[in-house]
Amino acid sequence: MYHKGQRGKRVLSRRKERGAVAIMVALAIVALIGFVGLALDLGKLYVVKSELQNSSDSCALAAARDLTGATIDLSVSEAAGIAAGHYNYAFFQSAPVQFATDSNVLFSDSLSNPFLTKSAVSTPATMKYVKCTTSLTNIPNWFIQVLDMIPGVSIANAAVSASAVATISPAQTTCGLPVFVCSPGSGPTYSTSYARGTWIGSKDGPTPQFGPGSFGWAALDGSNSAKSIKDELAGNVCSIPATGSTVGTAGNKSADTAAYNTRFGIYANPYNQTSATPDFTGYAYTTTNWSTGSNAYGDFVKQRSRFAGYQSPSDLTVKGASSGTNYAAGSDRRLALAPEVDCSLLDNGSSSPTVHQVPIIRWDCVLMLDPMQQSTPTNPLPVHLEYEGKSTDASVPCATHGTPGNSNSAGPLVPVLIQ
Repeated sequence: MYHKGQRGKRVLSRRKERGAVAIMVALAIVALIGFVGLALDLGKLYVVKSELQNSSDSCALAAARDLTGATIDLSVSEAAGIAAGHYNYAFFQSAPVQFATDSNVLFSDSLSNPFLTKSAVSTPATMKYVKCTTSLTNIPNWFIQVLDMIPGVSIANAAVSASAVATISPAQTTCGLPVFVCSPGSGPTYSTSYARGTWIGSKDGPTPQFGPGSFGWAALDGSNSAKSIKDELAGNVCSIPATGSTVGTAGNKSADTAAYNTRFGIYANPYNQTSATPDFTGYAYTTTNWSTGSNAYGDFVKQRSRFAGYQSPSDLTVKGASSGTNYAAGSDRRLALAPEVDCSLLDNGSSSPTVHQVPIIRWDCVLMLDPMQQSTPTNPLPVHLEYEGKSTDASVPCATHGTPGNSNSAGPLVPVLIQ
């Protein structure tokens, strides 16, 4: 027989089962939301980590750039790094990344030695590595805090940090000027160099012969083609030949005046600003407006910062006109690398050499000082370069050029990330 008491017990059992299932489902939903929240919050932290890494990378590269120069000022390096780091934003680009002096930017002379604050460094000139670290703390959780409902669980706000280490390395590629500079030294070491700021004149007529203190036209593609020289003057040659390879010269011929002058923002047919970008400034230097005849680079930096145009001084008569030139849309084309060669190999300095290829001893940093005037064989009017140092010297201003290479590269020192 079926008893009412038994039926009541079964109903009560089913009710208990339904209650247990409801509790299990609720707990499962909480756990599921927690895991979904964990994935979303971890994704958010990954984004923040990437943003902070961009800031640390920018800081380290900018700071490493200032680990060059005759005198290294770590305060300048630190300030450059912090300024670059501040340009980056974090937490979904909502706020600029913050840096603190003497804690976020550290320096070392070796990767195996500790990184120190600038105030703890006794010999700044030996510092070759910079480390930038930044962090963002108290990052609120979006979903994972639902796990706080579980007894004994407490989820704190998150924190993320990032760091980067950079150094300076010779450039693999850099932009060159199609000229050769006659070395003041002699083989086999050619150890003698020009004094920084020395003006070097072009050999634009039958005399004087090539020799120390003069430069000639060189095709960086190794040919002796005048057209190559003209095209390289109007364009950019940023994949320079290595030391020991040869450059070619067209001999006793002038380079194309119009091509040379485009770098000063002075245009004549067939060139214009679209086909040949000017420098940031066309401001020229001669012994008339710069009586010392040396060390014009410092003033050039000032003129470049205000995009000063070619001033057409009374001692210069130049073909073409610079009107309408937008110097703010220019590039660094008057400050470039030039190969240094032994000019005695060009038929021992003959005024009309028949040897048209010569090996590169090293690369020099030079500044183009004045545009090319209309000269004649009987009235040669040379142009001038200012010697700014060997390309591999840490203090040369040409260090703004180039992409990182290896220790055997010929270019100037440029910043590169290593960690």
